[in-house]
Amino acid sequence: MIISQRRCIVEAISIGLLIALIGLSGYLWHRIIRIERNFGSFFKSTDTKESIMARLNRYADQEADQSKRLSQLESHTEQLQKLAEHGHSRIGFVRFNPFADTGGDQSFCLAVLDYQGNGWVVSSIHARTGSRVYAKQIMLGQSSHNLSDEESTAVTKALKQNPYKEAHGK
Repeated sequence: MIISQRRCIVEAISIGLLIALIGLSGYLWHRIIRIERNFGSFFKSTDTKESIMARLNRYADQEADQSKRLSQLESHTEQLQKLAEHGHSRIGFVRFNPFADTGGDQSFCLAVLDYQGNGWVVSSIHARTGSRVYAKQIMLGQSSHNLSDEESTAVTKALKQNPYKEAHGK
């Protein structure tokens, strides 16, 4: 008799626990359905059927590719800037009339320098009998040869230019 009473008590407790578990399962099932309904549109796109996680993974891959590309472009830009410093981009030009008896400013001096002030100055002197062309080397803004006033003016104009500042506004 004691065994049958204990058995009844165990069965009653088991049935109570079963009912409680069924209730808990129903509650959890209801919560899952509600979460899917509320966030389903967030995790699924109606136009592409691509989940948000797949999209986020794709964006992360694209961002990594873009970061790598940006790094390559920055490196390339630095190389180009170093090359540009050695390019002859500072130009000074002066036209003049060396002789009072000839008309017009047909003579000129052209200074072509790099970023460090190295380059050359070319002078063309026009006279009635012909034209003469002279070239002088410029190192760090100075020449080992005597420069005429016009040649000095052309070199000074070239040295005052800052192509990097003009191109970048800095």
